[in-house]
Amino acid sequence: MSASDHLSETSDDVLGPNTLDDEDEWKDIEPEDFGTSFVSFGGNTKFSNLKDFLQDAKENHGVDLLGLKSRHGLETYGMIKLINYAREQVGQGLFRPDASPETFLEGDRYMKPFMDDDALLYSIDDILDVANQIAHSSANEPSNGRMSDEDIQELLKQNDQLREQVKYYRNAYQEAYLENLDLKERKGREPKEHSTAPGHNGEQPKRKDHDTHYFSSYDHSDIHETMLRDSVRTDAYRDFIYENKNLFVGKVVLDVGCGSGILSLFCARAGAAKVIAVDNSSIINKAREIVYVNGLSDTIQCLSGKIEELILPVKQVDIIVSEWMGYCLMYEAMLDSVLWARDRYLAPDGLMIPSHATLRVSLFADDEEIADKVAYWSSVYGFDMSCMLARAYDEVEIRTVRPKAVPSRSEVILQLPLHTIRKDELTFNGVDFVLEAERDIDQLHGFVIHFDIAFAASREHDIQEAKVTFSTGPSGRETHWQQALALIDTSAAKATSLKRGERVSGCLGVRKGDEKSRDLEVTMNWRIRSATAHSEATSQQSWWMH
Repeated sequence: MSASDHLSETSDDVLGPNTLDDEDEWKDIEPEDFGTSFVSFGGNTKFSNLKDFLQDAKENHGVDLLGLKSRHGLETYGMIKLINYAREQVGQGLFRPDASPETFLEGDRYMKPFMDDDALLYSIDDILDVANQIAHSSANEPSNGRMSDEDIQELLKQNDQLREQVKYYRNAYQEAYLENLDLKERKGREPKEHSTAPGHNGEQPKRKDHDTHYFSSYDHSDIHETMLRDSVRTDAYRDFIYENKNLFVGKVVLDVGCGSGILSLFCARAGAAKVIAVDNSSIINKAREIVYVNGLSDTIQCLSGKIEELILPVKQVDIIVSEWMGYCLMYEAMLDSVLWARDRYLAPDGLMIPSHATLRVSLFADDEEIADKVAYWSSVYGFDMSCMLARAYDEVEIRTVRPKAVPSRSEVILQLPLHTIRKDELTFNGVDFVLEAERDIDQLHGFVIHFDIAFAASREHDIQEAKVTFSTGPSGRETHWQQALALIDTSAAKATSLKRGERVSGCLGVRKGDEKSRDLEVTMNWRIRSATAHSEATSQQSWWMH
């Protein structure tokens, strides 16, 4: 029996803890004052007023958020990074920390909240509003310091507009739930199982989410636009789904980490009987709206929450589709959740999309790039900042590597057959590799890690039978994943040249961080045997992805 046969046995109304059985309860869904407080950059003062916080930040800590926003043209992502960077720097005792764009905008390091439950990160739009109000009042405030009648009328007009927007979205939200849950028909019924699994004592379990920053990083549209614009990624999913519609017609599909819902939309258009789209970030609200606007609410059901904490409205599904891949393939550990969903919900003959992933490593040598990096930090506006180079050797750098900087073929480190691989196989202490130099290089500077993805039309097919594939390697079309670059610390490892045909043999390991399960540590041992010098150099190094 396929999962689609179970549809008649289960109820479509199991959505989650937000399930309402009485329309009157909608009156409770109103904006509330939760006593938001903004912790100062110094960490010793709380402000209930955003303007007071911004003034304190500027006067007492040298962090002019409004000025930096205007100067650098920062949008939502840039402001998040700036706030986290400023908290880190001020926390280290710095007054007026350097806030040039290169200090915090590059990479994703400062997308992680520096402080738990930082209300400031949820108030980016308010900061922009304050900036606009200040600009407006500066230009129009009368000389006596009092607002003019025109300013008062303008503020009242804006207030009325905001009230209308709140009313509109409240009604739209109510309408969406009424349509999905058919509350009018079910009015007065006893509530059924909610989709968040209760604890043993019947209470909802407390989430000790140290990974909350991970889900909140997907709340904003910017990151979803980046992924959707990655045509290598999105086209691969679309092509496989549309070219294999026979696999989807009449089937039940689970989309884990649906984001904006694009994969669910593909599956629905391909003929799926039902698509269950799950995401634990607030982007799920946009996904619901997108589904509704495109007339697919009868097919796609959007659920908010972690897949491990939800009870789906079906006993099993025919297909699981997910774009779970992170930098270096396994960063963010989303695959753990996908495998959990597979073991819990996928039918015995069900299909995983994608079906295979491959982690690869190759050599990196780029004299020009390294010389430029060293030269830059040696004189930044005339100041020696070479100590900053140490950070480059501690962390994996996500960047686009030029094909000419890769003097070897890539070697397979790990094969991931998604239908059978176990969670414990995703952490490994060491996989042997041998990389052969295809040209002479003056010095080995590091290692490049990338991954390939394959979509097979049957769980019985191996990776060679997949007709839709893509690679994130240096020689392929660029993707938003780019490549992971692990630079060798030449102060600890002896600089080594390579002749064509000489080999680097080693062992690569990957494990999750102890405290934050979505962090990743990459370790490597390698040795280079010189045929000309009849010598052998052995080295070891670790890198983190935070």
